[in-house]
Amino acid sequence: MNRFYGKSYRYKDKVIGVCDTIGDGYMTGHIKPSGSLRRVKILSLFDSSEEGQKCLDEFAKARGLSEVQG
Repeated sequence: MNRFYGKSYRYKDKVIGVCDTIGDGYMTGHIKPSGSLRRVKILSLFDSSEEGQKCLDEFAKARGLSEVQG
């Protein structure tokens, strides 16, 4: 099951994408082995998933990250 909105990318040894926060808003995070989400703190919190995806896409492009399919 994909818990990310939009595209996800391989970052170090994790797959990261835009996901829900505990409260209102969105974050860039990865799924821990336990199934819970953990925030990638190098990126901000966002008011919309679109805003988060735009920031993540720019982050990925700047670092040459590969997109994860599916």
